[in-house]
Amino acid sequence: MADETNAEEHAAAHATTDMPLQLDEILTAEFEYIAQVVFQSNEDRARVTSFYLITTGTLVAAILGSQVESLKDPQTYLGFAVLFLIIGLSSLLTLLQLIRLRQAWFDGAAALNAIKAFYIERFPDAQKAFRWGTTSFPPKFKRWSISFLLALQVALLGGISLGGMVIFIGLTTNFLWWAAAIIVGIAYTVAEMIIYWYLLRK
Repeated sequence: MADETNAEEHAAAHATTDMPLQLDEILTAEFEYIAQVVFQSNEDRARVTSFYLITTGTLVAAILGSQVESLKDPQTYLGFAVLFLIIGLSSLLTLLQLIRLRQAWFDGAAALNAIKAFYIERFPDAQKAFRWGTTSFPPKFKRWSISFLLALQVALLGGISLGGMVIFIGLTTNFLWWAAAIIVGIAYTVAEMIIYWYLLRK
């Protein structure tokens, strides 16, 4: 009886081993899944940027609508300075999210290229059907790409926010620190773009 049971288990295992593996179906499903992940990365990139722009615009509109020039209380100016500081720091967080989404897109596209390379190795003529390959793949950091321009937009708003913070701090002492605001704004914008370049060049 035990021998019969062992024989049946061996036959079942042998049948499973001999079952043809539908590799094309597996690769097609993997390709579609990765393509969806890449698409989602692009969608999330737009959402992240839009959320930051809407948040920034709402706060600035609220501040301008409060008729700041009629408010002489230094504590009020200090409160506005804190708000602009938060907006500026939020730009850095938004930039980091854009960097991570760019990296996710790159990793997904590289995975798609691996599948394409697998087929090209077996069907060399398929090379003609693909625009991007392992040798023609765009770099993570690419000037004037959509990702770069979105990052630049966020960095500029961050710099303007930090400049606004300096202005309101100056108003607490009845001074307008325009020169300091411009320097801080430009320095912050450049610093954010350096971070963007540094983290994507790896």
